[in-house]
Amino acid sequence: MTNPKRIALPVCLLSLLFLAGCSHTPKEDEAPKEFAAMMAKKDELAALATTEKLSPKPEIKGKIAIVRDSNGSITLDRFHDSGAAFYTDLPVAGEIYHNFLPPELYARNPDEIETLIKINCLTKKDSALYTNSNSSKTEMMDYDYVICDIAFVDYKTATVFAKKQVGKNEAPNVINKSTYGKTPGREIADYLQSIAGTKPAG
Repeated sequence: MTNPKRIALPVCLLSLLFLAGCSHTPKEDEAPKEFAAMMAKKDELAALATTEKLSPKPEIKGKIAIVRDSNGSITLDRFHDSGAAFYTDLPVAGEIYHNFLPPELYARNPDEIETLIKINCLTKKDSALYTNSNSSKTEMMDYDYVICDIAFVDYKTATVFAKKQVGKNEAPNVINKSTYGKTPGREIADYLQSIAGTKPAG
């Protein structure tokens, strides 16, 4: 007859080894430290003071970082806001708000940055005459529009070598509660891709 104690001991040892192995399994959402380092630097990148020396034939050099400041809300293109992920999706034709350039061009940590791309967007107000649909009276009403300044910066020397302003003050045809100023995403994407020499597939 088999001794129960002889069976129990190996089973206990195997259970302990299994639990020890599980306790050392890395979490799936654990991100490399450099991602967090990039996110910690985003405000500094957005506020970087620059000089200007425009190039007749601008081109990016080395790895890039794209920092966006939209009315004070700062983001890094391709990085999750928490620093938990870097998105490696290829750019898609028609996508005009993120993942502008191929993922291999992006720096994964601050030490890799050679070209900084700054996109500063500001929502502004103006007014125009509109006919009130309820009263049929013409009255002056405010509307929003968005202007974005794009700058390509040699990060090592903090020198702007290419820049462009996109967006325009254009009164909407109809104004109501759902009317808002639209970010000129198409112009931003086209300009970035023209300097980088890339074109999304699809």
